Amino acid sequence: MNRLVIIGNGFDLAHGLKTRYEDFINWYWENWGRKLLSSSKKSETDGLCSFAIREEVDIPNWNYVFGWYYKRQNPAIEWNPNDAISLAKNNEICNFSLSPFLERISKSVTTKKWVDIENEYYALLIQQTSPIIGISKLPMPDPKVLNFQLECIKAMLIDYLKQEEKKEVKFISSIKEKIYRPIKRREIAVANLNYLGNRYTKDFTPNNVMLLNFNYTKTEQQYIDPGANVRVNHIHGSLDVANSIIFGYGDELDNDFEKLKNLNNNECLRNMKSIRYLDADNYRRMLDFIESAPFQVCIMGHSCGNSDRTLLNTLFEHRFCISVKPYFYKREDGTDNYLELIQNISRNFTDMKLMRDRVVNKLYCEPLT
Repeated sequence: MNRLVIIGNGFDLAHGLKTRYEDFINWYWENWGRKLLSSSKKSETDGLCSFAIREEVDIPNWNYVFGWYYKRQNPAIEWNPNDAISLAKNNEICNFSLSPFLERISKSVTTKKWVDIENEYYALLIQQTSPIIGISKLPMPDPKVLNFQLECIKAMLIDYLKQEEKKEVKFISSIKEKIYRPIKRREIAVANLNYLGNRYTKDFTPNNVMLLNFNYTKTEQQYIDPGANVRVNHIHGSLDVANSIIFGYGDELDNDFEKLKNLNNNECLRNMKSIRYLDADNYRRMLDFIESAPFQVCIMGHSCGNSDRTLLNTLFEHRFCISVKPYFYKREDGTDNYLELIQNISRNFTDMKLMRDRVVNKLYCEPLT
């Protein structure tokens, strides 16, 4: 019997890395502030938004704006990039424009304090293609523009994560213990116990472990003992191989996915994860692993949201899956996210009876750290 450990963004967060999408967006705007502070142009754009000094305003460039037009009380104090970008967004001399994609992302960060960029991409793709899907008979906008903007964000996200990955990450001994610990009999689904009979009557150590990392970082490497039968699978690619990165959406169970396929427009499917998995053999290696023997799924820091529903459904409802054990996040006030995590996990099942049997009860679960 084996163990497959799903590693998500919460795993990196637990190790002190600022890898939330909202951290990335904050970094993005701070970079924009630095760009404008040093810009010798009247107009700047990156494919997602633009800042342009109005033609009727007699100002030669953005560097002049912050050096002379908006003088500080103490010129010796340098501009904070965040203050600069905030001023640029809200002043009378600038035309500031956002793409609908970045506008959705920024609004989510502002109102909800979090964002799922891949979900926002899919929602906007559906919204753009909805006229042809059936809401009206208006012409369908070209999704090439949206795909270009997603590529822009992906490139910048890679740059940001490369900076974060250079930080020293802490070692958490309790996480290592959870990766290698025996599988308890009480964690195995009842249906599987009946099927397995008396062969597994005691707790036992997994024969093989696969760390299925959904992140692009390699934080998991410090937990691999030399000689241990542990395999690492960066299912969405890694930062050291930029063209390996898979960034998009993966929910074939969504009602609109079949409609997207039927549009006969390859741009609508360009960033579907289920298709991009064929660029490499990571998905195949995962299939080889789960087909080799009964396995337990352990979830460490993955929200189990819809953007990975196709893959997660393949794991959770596989005939060899004996249980799904989530490690939840415990907040400082003593509350936790076990219920929210289970709600998300349930969406990855098509058989709710199977879900109730396979997902490990909270009584037998614990926080990740």
